[in-house]
Amino acid sequence: MDEAFVRELCFGTARHALRLDHEVRRHLRQPPRKRDLDVHALLLLGAYQLGHTEVPNHAAVHATVAASAALGKGWARGLLNAVLRKLTATNLTADDAELPPAARWNHPDWLLKRLQHDWPDDWPAVVAAGNARPPMTLRSRRKRSLALTALADAGIAAHAGTLSASAIYLEAPRPVAELPGFADGDLSVQDEGAQLAAPLLGAAPGERILDACAAPGGKTLHLAQMEPAASILALDVDPRRCERVRENLVRGGATAEVRVGDGRRPGDWWDGRAFDRILLDAPCSATGILRRQPDIRLLRDASDPSELARLQGELLHRLWPLLRNGGRLLYCTCSVLGEENEDVIGTFLEQHADAACLSLDSGILQERGHPRRFGTQLLPTATEHDGFYFVLLERRQDES
Repeated sequence: MDEAFVRELCFGTARHALRLDHEVRRHLRQPPRKRDLDVHALLLLGAYQLGHTEVPNHAAVHATVAASAALGKGWARGLLNAVLRKLTATNLTADDAELPPAARWNHPDWLLKRLQHDWPDDWPAVVAAGNARPPMTLRSRRKRSLALTALADAGIAAHAGTLSASAIYLEAPRPVAELPGFADGDLSVQDEGAQLAAPLLGAAPGERILDACAAPGGKTLHLAQMEPAASILALDVDPRRCERVRENLVRGGATAEVRVGDGRRPGDWWDGRAFDRILLDAPCSATGILRRQPDIRLLRDASDPSELARLQGELLHRLWPLLRNGGRLLYCTCSVLGEENEDVIGTFLEQHADAACLSLDSGILQERGHPRRFGTQLLPTATEHDGFYFVLLERRQDES
């Protein structure tokens, strides 16, 4: 089976799983048993093909039924055939106000409630963005007009982004091997919102920079390419993900030290020399990149944001003493939930008299973003950037 088609089925089914699950269960006499969740997954895959792809109905039904043989569950053939044939007469994409909210909006109830609370005017657009197919976005290291010309010469349609001066959107996704300049590090795959982090940190030549949660390395590479004369330490707790950071740096022809370590335990890896700048792209619920990681809607639950907020607060608290007086820390997440963003920063500022929140020096971000109590929230859009939160902190002499 074509790899791209398999990816389409997996990501698409996860993206629409809540609606598909609701439609499938309407035709089941009883809920699926735990030991038969693989059969239920086949039902969702078949339903996705019926409602969201150009695969002919008969082919989608036939292929899904046939796949039951690979599970060793021949008994499921009749169930799969019956349910999917009933679904061929159902409009699986029509908006229906009678549907349960989770099925109608393809977001779990707990997340819908959080979005409606945090973004009473904007939540429908945030939900629509989370259900959309993400664009393939590139960051150009060289002058963007030159990269666009090279792409056009290669027959690849693309256009410039409007938020980041280095962002390029492809009209249709392409394998990176086909992109002129990718192998040489001239192009990198990076969301337009994520491209704001390195410029907002504002590193200067000769400065010591810590990228505290660096993997997979897109922001590390951007920092190293923007300021090659800086001394950069890329830290991540996962050894395998650190290898990804190294691979990105090699491809991009950039230099940074990559080290395995936990930002909450600097005694294990810090040499005692203060950093001038720290980038903390903190672990979060990833609710701002739901379209890129659609399984988040299935894997996260209502308790996760508060657990993550505790982790984010601990990282801030442990890393702050590593910053010199006058140094700056950029805290960012790909979450759209205030609990992980301005609430975390508010608590941190209450506990650290030597921390000051600075205005973000980015006119376009201020224009397109949503100012919060602390920092700025960039909400995801259906056709452009993902959702990101940014706040810039400066360490000052504690006069208390």
